[in-house]
Amino acid sequence: MMPKWLYKTTFVVLTCVLTAQQVACDTTKEIEMTNAQDYISAFQSGEDFTPPSTGVFSGGQPDESALQILGKELAVANPSVRENIVKLLVDMGRRTDPLTPKGADVLRHPQIIALLVGAGLAKPDLGREAAMDALRKLVTQPDLARFGYAFTKALSDAPTEEAFLLVAKAKPQKAKALVDRLAMSPKWKEVEAAKIARAALGAKDVEDEFLAVADAATDGKALAWALGPLALMGTPRSLKAIAERLRTPLTIDNPGVFEKAVRLNVLEALLYYFPDQPVLYPNNIITEADYTAAEHFCTKTLGVTYSDPPPPFLTYRGYPIPLTR
Repeated sequence: MMPKWLYKTTFVVLTCVLTAQQVACDTTKEIEMTNAQDYISAFQSGEDFTPPSTGVFSGGQPDESALQILGKELAVANPSVRENIVKLLVDMGRRTDPLTPKGADVLRHPQIIALLVGAGLAKPDLGREAAMDALRKLVTQPDLARFGYAFTKALSDAPTEEAFLLVAKAKPQKAKALVDRLAMSPKWKEVEAAKIARAALGAKDVEDEFLAVADAATDGKALAWALGPLALMGTPRSLKAIAERLRTPLTIDNPGVFEKAVRLNVLEALLYYFPDQPVLYPNNIITEADYTAAEHFCTKTLGVTYSDPPPPFLTYRGYPIPLTR
């Protein structure tokens, strides 16, 4: 099972026969939307959002009137409609971001972020969870930090794992007492998301526990899993601990299927906190020079230095499929 924090898809190759491609194109034509109200009507009738978004742009950017219409409906709609509006808004923001052609998966459109924080968090339902998921995975920490009060209130009103993790990334210090109180309650005491939020807001003893797990990892799978909580905490110590492992020789070996360099897991962990840095995206690693560029970012941003030689270059390696006779 894939860790919750690993949301980026790397090295995906889609192979379609010509007939399937034609069917897909015909289907797209049938469901193409012409304006925001079309989407709302479709969602109200039970349809789910299917990218790419259409009919909601002006001058290559999300249309202002479309955002206003979607925002108003997002605040009052039922959970399913709200969830699909969130997906539409996120797709609009991703699709028009200048960093997308460079391989980044980031949400930086100010109005869309504000809608997800405001109307998106208005009700504790599927729409709120979808908004929280997008905010914490696609928005940078500085952009989230401006909405610390809203995230603290959301956690207070209806605690969920997503709410804890969003607070952990945004790091509103005024949420510390609330997080500590909730994390000590019977319901949340053993939940990792609550512990991560405590560590993110300054609980050094909890942070030390997660760092110790990473230090004790001796194989690729163990290290990859240990990096997850460190990424979600996003503290100076945890980010530096992740970056220091960018030259690890460990791999994840699935015999007969593939071998993956854990260096890619290191990058995936870092880009959770720095989604606006194309240099950290595994899909952009083509040669050793690309790993070196990521190291330069870590040195400049996190103060990490590298003295050990890098391991032999590897991203993914597929095993040959044995021929059957």
